[in-house]
Amino acid sequence: MNEDLELLFYRIFCGYLVFTYNNERYTLKSATIDIKYEAQLLYNTIINDEKYNDWLREDNLDNLLIYLNLWTKDTNMIIKDLDKKIENSKADYYSNFKFTDKKNTIKKNLDNYKKQLSTILGKKDELYSNTLEGYANSIKNEFIITHTLYKNNSLIFNNQNNTNNYMLFNNVVNELNKHSIGLSDFKKLARSHIWRSYWNVSKNSIFSQQGNNITDDQRTIIGISQMYDRVYEHPECPADEIIEDDDALDGWMIVQKRKIEKDKKQQQVDNLNPKLKNAQEVFLFANNNDEAQEIVGLNNIEGLNRMKSKIAHVNKFGLTEESQLPDVQVDLRSQLNQQMKNRK
Repeated sequence: MNEDLELLFYRIFCGYLVFTYNNERYTLKSATIDIKYEAQLLYNTIINDEKYNDWLREDNLDNLLIYLNLWTKDTNMIIKDLDKKIENSKADYYSNFKFTDKKNTIKKNLDNYKKQLSTILGKKDELYSNTLEGYANSIKNEFIITHTLYKNNSLIFNNQNNTNNYMLFNNVVNELNKHSIGLSDFKKLARSHIWRSYWNVSKNSIFSQQGNNITDDQRTIIGISQMYDRVYEHPECPADEIIEDDDALDGWMIVQKRKIEKDKKQQQVDNLNPKLKNAQEVFLFANNNDEAQEIVGLNNIEGLNRMKSKIAHVNKFGLTEESQLPDVQVDLRSQLNQQMKNRK
């Protein structure tokens, strides 16, 4: 058992964080529902009181980034394209998991796409703190921390002194940030024996003692554990090595999702007219490029190859009678051969 993983387990179970700063021991307790409610009220008050003042708004960040030459008008399309590349790469990574060389090449490209996306979105995140929403959110988080940070069982900050000691506050917050739990850490814990030994015997009441004050970390680990349960219970559950690789498991889920979506679309096509169910070819009109890609995706490998053959023939010879298309010619020859066999 990894010591850090075991420490994380007890931290999440207890619902608070113990850390040291300047040789002083601090405890950050989880915010209760009451504290979160008060913090959200404060956030809403700031937004309403300041909405007519000269603030940059979150909705205008894209335009400001373009004005500052940090983005272009095509950046949102680039983000969408990178999201799609990441999704496709994860699916390919899973599909080629047994082929080491190809898998490693795909992983390298996948990591590169992630880095590109992070760099682009990071520019937007840097400006967020200058918006009204960013300012209100910082005040909201400050309120929560000042009402949950303890030393020697006493709150360090209160409404009278929390604005007078910002240096200590900022230093402590910087230290807190070092102890944030990443998604990959939650997933490692959710797969671990120490966690699942508790989870498997008390899924519906594992944090029942907290009642309505279940912590954000506890809610996160429950959600991820439920996700893994669905994977383990799936009739096509992947191998453990897939489950333990976050990108590969994401890829497996993407492939499963695409199968379900394809089956649903095929059923919709069949429902248009029952007579079309066994038709060799069905033509559907698309309203945009995304719909066109979805319709093309309904084809199996054989259908895609027939389509490519038709397109290549038309590109080479121009408009052609259907009977002269390569795939039709193959079908006709096959039918002729079958007829000859039947006669014999």
